[in-house]
Parts: sequence; C-alpha cells; structure tokens
Amino acid sequence: MSFNKNNPNPMGKIMGYLKQLSTEMGASEQSRRGQQDEERLYRSRGPKYARVPSKPTLSASTTCTSLATSCGSQGTLVPNYATIPEIVSTESSSEDEQDSFEKTRRHFQQLRQISLGNEFKYKMEMEIKSAKEENLRNSIPFVKQLSTESNRVKTDYTINGDTQPYGPTTQRLYLWTQIFAAFAVSMGSLIVGFSSGYTSPALPSMNRTLTITNEENSWIGGLMPLAALVGGIAGGPLIEYIGRRLTIMCTALPFFLGWMLIANAMNVYMVLAGRALCGVCVGIGSLAFPVYLGETIQPEVRGALGLLPTAFGNTGILLAFFAGTYLNWSHLAFLGAALPVPFFLLMILTPETPRWYVTKGRAEDARKALQWLRGKNINIDKEMRDLTRSQAESDLTSTGNAFGQLFSRKYLPAVLISLGLMLFQQLSGINAVIFYASTIFQMAGSSLDENLCSIIIGIVNFISTFIATAIIDRLGRKMLLYISSVSMIVTLVALGSYFYVREVGTDVSSYGWLPLACLVIYVLGFSIGFGPIPWLMLGEILPSRIRGTAASMATGFNWTCTFIVTKSFHNIIAAINMYGTVWLFAVLCVIGLFFVIFFVPETRGKSLEEIEKKLTGGSRRVRNLNSNKSNQNGC
Repeated sequence: MSFNKNNPNPMGKIMGYLKQLSTEMGASEQSRRGQQDEERLYRSRGPKYARVPSKPTLSASTTCTSLATSCGSQGTLVPNYATIPEIVSTESSSEDEQDSFEKTRRHFQQLRQISLGNEFKYKMEMEIKSAKEENLRNSIPFVKQLSTESNRVKTDYTINGDTQPYGPTTQRLYLWTQIFAAFAVSMGSLIVGFSSGYTSPALPSMNRTLTITNEENSWIGGLMPLAALVGGIAGGPLIEYIGRRLTIMCTALPFFLGWMLIANAMNVYMVLAGRALCGVCVGIGSLAFPVYLGETIQPEVRGALGLLPTAFGNTGILLAFFAGTYLNWSHLAFLGAALPVPFFLLMILTPETPRWYVTKGRAEDARKALQWLRGKNINIDKEMRDLTRSQAESDLTSTGNAFGQLFSRKYLPAVLISLGLMLFQQLSGINAVIFYASTIFQMAGSSLDENLCSIIIGIVNFISTFIATAIIDRLGRKMLLYISSVSMIVTLVALGSYFYVREVGTDVSSYGWLPLACLVIYVLGFSIGFGPIPWLMLGEILPSRIRGTAASMATGFNWTCTFIVTKSFHNIIAAINMYGTVWLFAVLCVIGLFFVIFFVPETRGKSLEEIEKKLTGGSRRVRNLNSNKSNQNGC
C-alpha cells in the first residue's frame, strides 16, 4: 500500500500527510540551525572583521533580492544560506499539483531571502557607520599632533648616507660660525702669501740699503721653501699632540718675530734669520690649515670654505706687490709684522676640532666644540655618534705607531693619493712659470711688456681662486681636476709649439699675443683645480689616525718638489730647449690626468667618516675582526 496524500485510502492519505509534515519540519530545522550557526559565527567575529561591500554606497532603489544575488556572486556580502530542499514524492501525482507545489516553494524561498537580505543590509550599514565614527575618533589626536608639529622649527640632521645627504643649510648661526672659523684660519694663509710675495718688491730697495751679493739674494728667496720643508715635517707631530688650533695659534708668534727681525735688520744675516722663521711657520700652516678646516666644516660647504685659505694666500701675494710699490723693504716688513696680530685674536675665539677631542677621549669637549660650530639649535647627536664610531673602528683595527702605519695596506691608498696630487701639482711647472714669467716673455719675444704680463698673470691667479670657490661644491673635485688638466695640457702644447716654430726661424711677430693668452689660460686652469684641490683633499682623504703624520709627509714632499722644479728649470731649458721643457710639462700633466681618472676619489658632499670607510674598508674590517675574535673564543 502506497502512502500518498492523494490516495483514496484514508490510512494512506494520513500517512502521506504525516510524511510531508515531517519532511518540512526537518528542512526548516536544518535551515534554522544553519542560520543560528552563521549568526553565532558573525557575533564571534565581531564588526572588526566584518567585510565591507566592494561598492562605496548602496542605492536605495536596489532591491533586496538583487542585492543578495549580486553580493553573493561577488563573494563580499551575503553568506550562502541553506536552500529549502525539494520534497520528492514517492507516489505519482499530477503535473499541475507538482507545478503548484514548486511555485509555492520558490515563492517561500524568495520571501525568506528578502527578509534575510534586509536584515544583513541593515547590519552592514550600521557597521559602516560605526567604523566611520571610530576612524574619526582615532584621527582626531593625529590631526592635533600634526597641527602642533607643523608650528615647530624642523631641522635636517641627516648626513651623507641617509635619504637626503646634507640638504641646503638654512640656519644663519650654523653658517656664520663655520664661516668665522674659516676666515680666522685664512688670515694665517694671508701671512703665508705675503711671505711668498715679499722678496719680489723688497729686494731692489734692499740692495740699495744693505750690501748683498747675488748668492745672498738667491738665498733670501730660496731659504723660505727649505725652511717650509722643515716646518712641514715638524707640523705633523705638533697637530697630533697639542692640537690643530693651538698649533695654528703658535705660528703667530714666530711670524711676528721673523718679520720684526727683517724690519730691523742691520745686516743680511738678520734678514736670513727672519726668513727662516717665517718659512718654518709657512710649512706648519700649509698642513695645519686644511686639516683644521676639513675637520670642522660640514661637507656641503667644505669645498667653498676649504678653498678660502688659497684665496687669502693669493690676496697676500697681491698685497705684497701693491704695498711694495709704495713702501721700502723695512716698512713692508713692518706691515708683515702687523698681520699676525688679528690672526692670533681671531684664532682665540675659535674652538679646537671635535675630531681631535675624540681622539684624545674628551667626548664632552668634542660635543661643546661641535655644538659651537653647528649652532646651538642644531641636534648634533648623529654626527657625534659617527665621530665616536669612526674613532672606535680606527682604534680597534690599528696597532703600532702612526708613522709605522703610513705604508700599511689599510692606509697606503690614501697616502699615495695625497702624495700623487702633490707630485703632479708641482710637475705641472706652475712655480717655474710664475717665478720666471718675465724671462719666458723675453724668450718668447712678446710684443707686450714683461712686467705688465707678470701683473696680469698675478691678477688672473687671484681671481681664479674665487671662481673655484664658487663652483667646487657644484661640479665636484674630480671635475675641476679634469678641467684643470685639460686646460694646462692644451695651453702648454700651444706654447711649446710657438717656441718651436720660433726656434726654427719662422716669423711669429703677428702672434706676439699668444704667449700671454696661453699663460693666462694655463694659470686660470691651474688655479681652479690642481692649485687648491690637493691641499683641500689633504684634510679630507687622510684617515684620522694618521692624519697629522701623513699630512706632514705630504707637505714636506710638496715643498721638496717645489724646490727641485724651481732649481732645475734653467738646467732643463739648457738641455732640451724651451719648447722641449714646456712639452715635458704637458706630458706630465697628461699623466696627472690619468692619475686623477683612475685613482682620485670624489669627496664632494661626503663626510670624513664615509671617505675614510671607502678608502680603508671601515666597518667591514671591524666585522671581520669581531668575527675572528668570536671564532677564536668559540674554539
């Protein structure tokens, strides 16, 4: 007997109704249980993890059915609710009744989905509103913090190696303190230049007052470079033991005594003694000035302010020339004796370099000196950490005395670069050209007066240094060395060709302007590159541990090359003629150009710590040393 509600048998019809009722009750219980599980899962997740619809707004015209369908298809809103299962009858029934039952089931499903969609939409809108209010509450303190910090003065403490190395400085106090320190040191360079230019205007009037032979005349001019060689050798230990600032200050007294001996000289021996004292001070100052400026000035202005001593040195030469036209040798020496007084007073107001304090373990003095140089409103913590870290690495990786470390594998590249720059600076022939400019113009048969040509070259040498000061931090050291080398090579080749053509008997009277033009461009090129940059880089590329000793050796080497080139100039001319001598200088400038290309590093915008790490290996060596120590301890 079949159990069906359409069965004419009463018992079968009752059993069919009971079967259908039990099936519907089981389905609704299953749906209800699924819905409760989903609501419990929703409550456990909370609004923090509630998913937000992919569209920002919900249109009011959107029906709940389409909302549920679309969101369900995107997988962002409505969970998959259990559908009402179909009731499959075990008895045969008419097609009309089956269609009616199917329509009733689909209608009930739609009504249920609409009610659930409205409920879910309402919950979703409330969660979005709550999230917006929470975000607003959280953003209020942050907005207040931004508005408060925007009114504070923001300073840039970054140095090279950070995101933006050494941004443009806007602190006037910070700039003025460093300019003041550079100006004070450059006053000493003014005395050096005055000492170099003194003999040219003073010797004619001195010969009329004192009885001086030609040999004594040569010693008055040549004694200063020899004494500067001695001062350069002695200056290295001095700047290491008593400090950079105190060493520079101590040169003021010998300068004063030397000039007073010359001014009150009764014989030539007093003049020679005064020139010797001044020469020793010139040698000490020529190495102490770049070291002091390299350790006190920030990289963004170190190029411009580092060339200030060279500019003041050329100013001292011109001051001696112009004052010598109105004063005799004694009065001119009194003027020289007056120059160390403001120099000494200015140096009293400047601090010692922070790096020297760090090398001596005086961290608090280093902080005070660095704060004075950078300005009282500048945060110096990062720079102090770099200074102490660099010194710690140097102490950890270095053993033995400083002189024994000069040619060690670690420090040899920096030392050789410094010596190479000094060598090619003098092998370019600049001192021979400057000292014998009048002789060169006489040998060239120039149509211009040789004294006027010498004055023009001196003025060009003076102006070109200020040009280099203005562009060195924009173009960089290597670019200026490239320009300097190329300009010297071209002008020396042209000048040598002029002498060669004149030597073979060709008429060059229509080209009488060429020697002056070549020498002017030659001096201009030298003065913007190979003239000041080797001295500037002397205080940049030498590591802190050997800086004093290495600078002393490089300075002594420079003065030795100066003496050799100047002394042998006439002998070289006698051996290979004037054109051969000029071409020899051109070949040496070509070699110097390749030396700069392959070996000289660019130091523009880099701190001394970064330059030292690049040349010596820095922290990598420390890591290797530490790892070796740890391995030994482990063993």
